[in-house]
Amino acid sequence: MVFRTSWPVVCKSKMMALLMAVVALWASAAMAGVNEDLCLAAWHGDLREVKRLIAKGADVNAKVSKYGLTALMHASMNGDREVMQELLSKGAEVNAKNNDGRTALMFASIWDHPQVVQELLSRGAEVNAKDDRGETALMLVSLHGDRQVVQQLLSMGAEVNAKNIQGKTALMLASTRGDRRVVQLLLSKGAEINAKDDESKTALMFASIHGDRQVVQELLSKGAEVNAKDDEGKTALMLASMHDDRQVVQVLLSRGAEVNARDNQGKTALMLVSRRGVHLGVKRLLIKAGAK
Repeated sequence: MVFRTSWPVVCKSKMMALLMAVVALWASAAMAGVNEDLCLAAWHGDLREVKRLIAKGADVNAKVSKYGLTALMHASMNGDREVMQELLSKGAEVNAKNNDGRTALMFASIWDHPQVVQELLSRGAEVNAKDDRGETALMLVSLHGDRQVVQQLLSMGAEVNAKNIQGKTALMLASTRGDRRVVQLLLSKGAEINAKDDESKTALMFASIHGDRQVVQELLSKGAEVNAKDDEGKTALMLASMHDDRQVVQVLLSRGAEVNARDNQGKTALMLVSRRGVHLGVKRLLIKAGAK
């Protein structure tokens, strides 16, 4: 008799639990949709819609998409200061990180939004925070962004000689990009001109690889070691020669590059370009300078 009366009760209890789970799942999905709408509104700079969705219960710190971006990050990329201020006033975490460890400040820096950068810094954004690759906002903007943002970050305490997980500094990244004005600014703020990354490459080597004659000249004029060697024993001259950059080779030779220096395998710049089939212009420059 006990079993006959308890069975319907047990079934009813399970049904209620299942129903509650379904309702909770639906509510969660609905809220996820609201959070995605908030990020979309922030991206488009739609302040009115942002306010409406927040009033509706959207989570200002929810992370959406496979990249884990928050509404504040979307607003920072878009450069909408008013939307960003609204999100911050409603509790958006200024130093939240996405799935790659990047913050709103990093996104605003990369996308060249100096006003947004300034606002985030005034709201407590960590200027020296690092992403999963060990890169700071200063490193990212040195490679991708604008000189004005570089200046802002430096004025707010950005560490000019910080290194990423590969040992690269902002100066190395700016030299890779070939931005002479950013290179000049970083040097004026104390960037170590002969710092080496994990492969012992210097800013001069990166500028030589990527063929920027003006940056090479700037670095040499500020004391870059023209004959420094990386872990393979290669110099800036060897690297520039291998990349078939006649102008950079000419500058390096004029500033004292050792034309017959040898790498760890005993090869000179001339041997390296001969093996690679580089154009005759670089070979002629090297031979004229005494290459053997």
